[in-house]
Amino acid sequence: MKKMAKKIGAATMIVLLSSCSTNYDKEFETTTKDSTICNSNYILLQNEVNSLNSQIASSETRGFLSRLFKRVLNVFVSDCIGAVKGGFQGENIWLSAQGASLNSAKKQGFITIVDATNTYITRSTSIEDDVLVTTLLQPKESALDKLILAEDPINATISDSIGYYHNMIIYETLEKSNSTIYWAEVSDYASLLQLNSEIIEIIPTTTYNDTIVNYETLEFCSFISDESLKCDNYQELIDVTKIKYPQLNDMLNIVSSYFQGMELVTTEEEWEMYCKNLIEIISKSDIPTNDKESLKMGITVGFASSKLWKYE
Repeated sequence: MKKMAKKIGAATMIVLLSSCSTNYDKEFETTTKDSTICNSNYILLQNEVNSLNSQIASSETRGFLSRLFKRVLNVFVSDCIGAVKGGFQGENIWLSAQGASLNSAKKQGFITIVDATNTYITRSTSIEDDVLVTTLLQPKESALDKLILAEDPINATISDSIGYYHNMIIYETLEKSNSTIYWAEVSDYASLLQLNSEIIEIIPTTTYNDTIVNYETLEFCSFISDESLKCDNYQELIDVTKIKYPQLNDMLNIVSSYFQGMELVTTEEEWEMYCKNLIEIISKSDIPTNDKESLKMGITVGFASSKLWKYE
């Protein structure tokens, strides 16, 4: 009787193990299949973006944005990556972009006269001079104008409007502490807290209530702003971000192509149309919905950033 029970138990165990193995194999097969489909969809999207870029690459005129010096271009890229990461992670979505932007601009010297290496960005002032921070930005009216890239701006969602609110919140934050000397002493964390206060005040809680500043957002904003100063060009900045956040790699490849396209446009009108066309291409793609929305937010914020910081 005991021998029979042992045989039955062993047989049951084999069946259970076989069942678990079969279920695991099916799950692995499904995961692999989904991953393959996702990669294929990203390849198709990449080809579409490359095609869009090739349509403007034939122009012999140097792109008006390609004249940007490293400092400001890397601020744009930090902005864009911040929005993509925030959207993908689903945490501190708004603050991720604005924190990356403000901290990068601070370390690059746009709102402090000197950058994090104590290099003057202008010869007309010295560190002892206290300058209104807002004079170092584009005029407020133009910085907040035509920032919604949705096909139907009247019915734009809050995500469609993230570029507008990105610029408004940064502007409002700097206006309340309108001093270059003040911002030279503000830490990364304090910058995030001040931005977050404006987010709470401006963005309806029914739309956005993720207003607790988490450590991961602080770590990211410090990382991207530090690297924006170290890297010689936007591709280096994107590459080091890929190493730090490998889960963003597919999206960052598209971001890289986005900035390549930015370097090719020759007028502000072309730049706006390029961003709209790219958003449309991404919207029609078959990449995961979360990736799609994150990329669209990144492009919208990148466009808005190009209208916020002075680069001439």
